[in-house]
Amino acid sequence: MSDWYFEKNGERGGPISADELKEMVASGSINLANLVWTAAFGSEWKRLGETELAPPQPAMPPPLPSKEPPVLPPKSEKPASEPSDFLDSELTKTLIGKKQDHYLAKWRTILAKAGGNPTKIATISSWTWPALFLPYCWLLYRKMYVLGGFVFAFQLVYVLLPESVPTLPARLMLLGTFALGIVFALYGNAWYLDIVRKRWEVLRTEPDQPAALATAKREGGVDLIAPIVAFALVIAAVVGPHLITSNSPVALVRDGHMSAYPGTTVGKAFDGNFDGGTWRSFTTAKGQQVVEFSGKINAVLHANAVQRLWQAGEELQKGASSKTHGDQLEFNYRLNVFQVAYRYLDGKPELQRLLQKWECGKVEQVNLAGPWVGMLPTCNEHLYSFLGDVIDAWASKAHWPLGAPVTVQWTIRVDGEGFDLTQLSSKAWEGREQDHILDTLFQ
Repeated sequence: MSDWYFEKNGERGGPISADELKEMVASGSINLANLVWTAAFGSEWKRLGETELAPPQPAMPPPLPSKEPPVLPPKSEKPASEPSDFLDSELTKTLIGKKQDHYLAKWRTILAKAGGNPTKIATISSWTWPALFLPYCWLLYRKMYVLGGFVFAFQLVYVLLPESVPTLPARLMLLGTFALGIVFALYGNAWYLDIVRKRWEVLRTEPDQPAALATAKREGGVDLIAPIVAFALVIAAVVGPHLITSNSPVALVRDGHMSAYPGTTVGKAFDGNFDGGTWRSFTTAKGQQVVEFSGKINAVLHANAVQRLWQAGEELQKGASSKTHGDQLEFNYRLNVFQVAYRYLDGKPELQRLLQKWECGKVEQVNLAGPWVGMLPTCNEHLYSFLGDVIDAWASKAHWPLGAPVTVQWTIRVDGEGFDLTQLSSKAWEGREQDHILDTLFQ
């Protein structure tokens, strides 16, 4: 059927059949860009390539794949949470457990002050009374186990401090327990909020929300057993030793006081001044109960004894009627102590070194005052300094020497209500008066 017309070089051709038109395309007389028309087109001419007469295009392979590694699609990020999402969530209420309204009200205020910034939550103060008096109990009750365990351990260490611990560290520990209570009273609500919020952030993205609620119920809420056990352990640590040893002769002496030294217990004085101290009690053949302490002089007691050695000379000066009289008293005191020091240093290189240092002659026996005979070198104007150095050299090694063993005994009175000191035994104390020894121990 000859019903096709075509355009070539701006002139119209046709009519021709569809087959003839295809032959013209095949021969190259016209191409797909030439206009064609048939009655089905109405008033519109179309390019031949847009009609059904256009020859089919050959199939072409797709482009080769790129050598670059494939780009993975970005991970979907969980949407940022709003304070209202957290506060109104059933998960949050489950994590709190008891007193939900109380904590949610406080947390609204904290979040408002923090401006919704999670990093500022822990710095916002909000008072809570339970955390002031028993911080570790409140923390454990609210399942803040890490913080609660730390505070509980600190409290237990303080309660179990032995009497031998010096006063200053013990007082610092006591102040530390009060400080912890104040800190948790001020910031406990904020820290609790921060911990619950972090738990909620994890659980809110769980696809299985019933399972998430079950987890919140298990991990959140309160724990009544942990604080009760912790409190019971602290009470046991306080009361237990006294219950065990309340009728013990050793406890009677250790917890008691010497009449002349009411400010310090016997146990604190002795445990703090000796290393390896041991206490025991026994009954003599006559039926007397005796408490015995054994130990070795430690560095603290040795230093205190040396210090008191020099303080004794200074006290003589204070009681003198004049400075000249005081100087004479202290000089005589040094002469006395020198006699003891000389017996220890005689023949030792240290004594010879000091004689040469102060340009002193050989130590010889001389009449010191009246019938008193003693050892003394000729040192001219350096005698006073020489005596001091010799005393220092002796005292550092032999005056209440470090590690010297001692034994002390007390006898329990018949009525069992008191005790009397009956023995002070040690080579370090030979020639020392009992009052001098006790003054040094209890100072």
